[in-house]
Amino acid sequence: MIQILDERTLRFIEFLNTKYPASETVKLSVLNGYDALTSDETEDSGFAVYVPPMKTIMLPTEVPENIVALGDEDLTRNFVIHNLAHEYGHFLQDVGLLEGFDDETIIEKVADEFADKAIAEFEAEEKRCGS
Repeated sequence: MIQILDERTLRFIEFLNTKYPASETVKLSVLNGYDALTSDETEDSGFAVYVPPMKTIMLPTEVPENIVALGDEDLTRNFVIHNLAHEYGHFLQDVGLLEGFDDETIIEKVADEFADKAIAEFEAEEKRCGS
């Protein structure tokens, strides 16, 4: 059997597609075995990234050891899906469904707020459905 992502992450993607659909499509590049990215061009690094020209989210699926070492079970459990939601927020900004894509002062704040909201809604749905 081939598995690209764990079941919870797949349910979260379905949740995002249902609750926050867009008329355009964003591709997801899954980087199993990685916990962060670094751009050769800009030398930027992060836990995930949205690449606007390609409309692609690049998503590492491993939780970094320094995050696990904090001992916060909720942070560790939600780390990958939070990063996915944050980058999906940038996609929604790019296609005009969230504000701030061209405003460096709020771009990250808006994406973080979107991710926090989406995670809270998803967890509430998980509790309702018993997942």
